[in-house]
Amino acid sequence: MMIFFVRAEPLEGPGQHATAVVVAEDAEEAVLLLRKDFDFSGYKLPPLEIRPHAADSEQVRRALGDAASQEKGVYGFAPVEGAGPPPH
Repeated sequence: MMIFFVRAEPLEGPGQHATAVVVAEDAEEAVLLLRKDFDFSGYKLPPLEIRPHAADSEQVRRALGDAASQEKGVYGFAPVEGAGPPPH
């Protein structure tokens, strides 16, 4: 299992970037999950930045909660001003 820290640009012109954490098997699946996520509907995909981190289910649970350790998905969506770093 992988955790991906993601930063994406808005589809239309300047505006708030978005960050999120995605739990997926690989980067391709992470982008697919972002495409299905309602919060990311206004952002360019593939994302501007996608940083993978290997994690076992216990590490995912500690970082993101019980649901994330058992279910792939997008967690921690947040709009941010400008081109700041992805969430830690």
